[in-house]
Amino acid sequence: MKIYYIANARMPTEKAHGIQLAKMCEAFVAAGADLELVLPNRKNTEKSIEGFYGLKQKIPIKKLPVLDVYKMGRFGFIAGTISFIFTAFLYLSKKRIGGEKMALYTVDMDNFSYLWLPFLFTPFFVELHNVKTRNFRNNFCLKRAKGIIAINNIIREKLIKYFGFAPGKVIVHPNGIDLERYVSLPSRDEARKILNLPIGQKIALYAGRIYDWKGLGILSALALKKSIMFYVVGGTRDNLESVTGEKMSHSVICAGPCDFQSIPTWLAAADILVAIGTKNNPYSYYHTSPMKIFEYMASRRPILAARTPAIEQIMTDEETAFYTPDDAGDLSSMIETVVADPDTAAAKPENAYEKLKKFSWDNRARDIMSFIGC
Repeated sequence: MKIYYIANARMPTEKAHGIQLAKMCEAFVAAGADLELVLPNRKNTEKSIEGFYGLKQKIPIKKLPVLDVYKMGRFGFIAGTISFIFTAFLYLSKKRIGGEKMALYTVDMDNFSYLWLPFLFTPFFVELHNVKTRNFRNNFCLKRAKGIIAINNIIREKLIKYFGFAPGKVIVHPNGIDLERYVSLPSRDEARKILNLPIGQKIALYAGRIYDWKGLGILSALALKKSIMFYVVGGTRDNLESVTGEKMSHSVICAGPCDFQSIPTWLAAADILVAIGTKNNPYSYYHTSPMKIFEYMASRRPILAARTPAIEQIMTDEETAFYTPDDAGDLSSMIETVVADPDTAAAKPENAYEKLKKFSWDNRARDIMSFIGC
């Protein structure tokens, strides 16, 4: 059975969903899947997906003609998406009519680009990164899906409750990690020399894209000792302040965007890695499965995380220290506590690394292939 992985996405992309998409396709292929990634043909970097993400497997790709107006606001995105739906429907209908045995796989890059899949009358599977509203469109599509992959158990339980799914229809698989990228990390001081960071400075670090739903506004009230600096790797200060609407604390240094390949070095350079979450956004608080958490765990550095139900799906007090979400005072205090007592914090990174081994992309792909029936 051939898997057609349908994604309404620009690839390669600097955004986190591109990493997830590329790594899952690589893992599917490595596990023996006959797979083709179906994408809109959008203007993009000339670099290949394999080169951009450092993949070891060649990913078969079909790029379909679309109206490349995705960046022209909401109307442009809708027009581009509808054109992709139309060309993907024609392309896959031809395959189905030709008698090809296939399964369709997609992920919710948005809230509507996957809703047409029932009209192909072939088995399809949907990976959901958020709970969907129970309305006619979602009900029509998701009830006709052969299977659903949720990224955490909270999403699974809500889907079963809202849509009345049989428990066996929905499986849980958090995002994953490529452990090979973290096998030969430089020491903290070596990493700082590579990145031109101060050797003697204590550094707390957040790595990730800057979005308003993440609760990064808490950094505006961060109050750390002068011996500790807080680095944000993933955007500029202007970018951060425009998204949060807050002027950042003097303790915060924004390192700007960085490429996918340099992330392990940045993590290795830190004294503590911070995962932020907020009660003010349901996706952040309940539903996300942050890939940065898995990268933090792989780096074997001390971690401080917001105590949210989403993060507690992955880590416990055995693997990380926690702070109270949206409490800048507690965040500041806990950063100083962990940095000041590295010996006490040393065991947790090792526990996190051991726990992480089950979250590899390869394990995830094999389990999902078994679920699909490949």
